[in-house]
Amino acid sequence: MVRLVVEAVPPVYLCCDTLITAADVASASRFQNDSRRREHLAWRRIVRSELGRAVVIDYNEVGAPVVDRPDTYISVSHGGGMVAVAIADEPVGVDIEAIDRNFERVASRYMSAAEVALSSDKDWAARVWAAKEAIYKLYGKREVDLIEDMRITACDTQSMTLTADVRDIEGIVVETKIIESSVVVATATYK
Repeated sequence: MVRLVVEAVPPVYLCCDTLITAADVASASRFQNDSRRREHLAWRRIVRSELGRAVVIDYNEVGAPVVDRPDTYISVSHGGGMVAVAIADEPVGVDIEAIDRNFERVASRYMSAAEVALSSDKDWAARVWAAKEAIYKLYGKREVDLIEDMRITACDTQSMTLTADVRDIEGIVVETKIIESSVVVATATYK
């Protein structure tokens, strides 16, 4: 089961926020950009809110965040002033993107002709981009070609749930949704 939490990134963090730890502040301080620091603190605050303030957040060999809870997986993403955190009892990937980006302009770099033909949804290119980013995080390995190694094979046009393959893994399920008409969120799991 996947818990998905999507929130706006706060404009500032108060020093008295009891969910933000000294380790979180130290981790965020490595970013020069204030908005990146706030995004970093926002997703860490969500993880602590969902899993408890004492949860240890670390990173795996490919730089993805992990927690010290057995059978607990997380994935995080931020964009468009929003942050998304997926928490699951199985590996999970999540991506969030501002819907107003011009995904069509670069669609040929990440979508095959067969993928383009799967849907006429006006936000299809954004959904596929977010789906492939979520799949990439779920897969957890580098050097994956977005067209050759990763394929969207089906789309339920009612729910906008996608089915995908990556290299030798078939049947990945990706739920996509548009939130507040401003961001697309994709959550990928093995099924």
